[in-house]
Amino acid sequence: MNSLLYTFTALLGAACLALPAFSAPAAALPATLKPEPHQRDPYDWNARHEAVKKRNRAVKPEYVMIGDSITHYWGGEPSGDSNKRGEASWEKLFGPHAVTNMGFGFDYVDNAYYRVQNGELAGISPRVIIILLGTNNLGHRKDAPQACADNIKAFVRLVHQKCPSSKILLLGILPRKEKNLAEPVKQTNKLLAKLQNGKNVFFADPGKALLSADGVSPRNELMKDVVHPNAKGYEVLEKELAVLLKKLDAKYRGGKSAGKHS
Repeated sequence: MNSLLYTFTALLGAACLALPAFSAPAAALPATLKPEPHQRDPYDWNARHEAVKKRNRAVKPEYVMIGDSITHYWGGEPSGDSNKRGEASWEKLFGPHAVTNMGFGFDYVDNAYYRVQNGELAGISPRVIIILLGTNNLGHRKDAPQACADNIKAFVRLVHQKCPSSKILLLGILPRKEKNLAEPVKQTNKLLAKLQNGKNVFFADPGKALLSADGVSPRNELMKDVVHPNAKGYEVLEKELAVLLKKLDAKYRGGKSAGKHS
């Protein structure tokens, strides 16, 4: 955690590190990025897409977290179709703040791109947008690290275009139990770290706190299965993210208690 604090202190205090990557004119999408909906999981993907748009219009969230099933299963709203394996730590992380869980089970970066392209961030300006994507691109679709990172770069650009006043906290892909994916995850995260600019895009790798002594695999006691944390794993992530949000947002008041919020 100390290394995360050091990294963020250095980035926030050094505006000269800012890069123009996300203020440039829109670039062509990578050839591997195909924005589209999906129905790979049993929940109603389109209904959740509409629920997220409705909630964001009504609540005007201070924070949103965009992701796949790792986020979807954590907690928060909209709900009704997820297992909520870490509800208590989600509530602790966001405390009194209005927040939307924009995690969709089995999403590739492509599907998240489609969602944002089609209204999920319309009319809102969260103070911080958290992005945790890519594990399905690597683990299910078997994208190469460069392709996965290129897709996420395009997604970050889109998010910035939709919410230019928001800070973006890009998270590294979490470790998985399949050891053959350890190196692709590591290489992808190295590429993702290069997207931070110290101004409006920040990178962190809280998944390191899940690792076992071998430095490759997540600890068994923190995992529900090969990719999803259990309640204890989500508690570890909550502690890491609370530190990061405190550094990024002076108005952040989470990380203290599990009181209900909007």
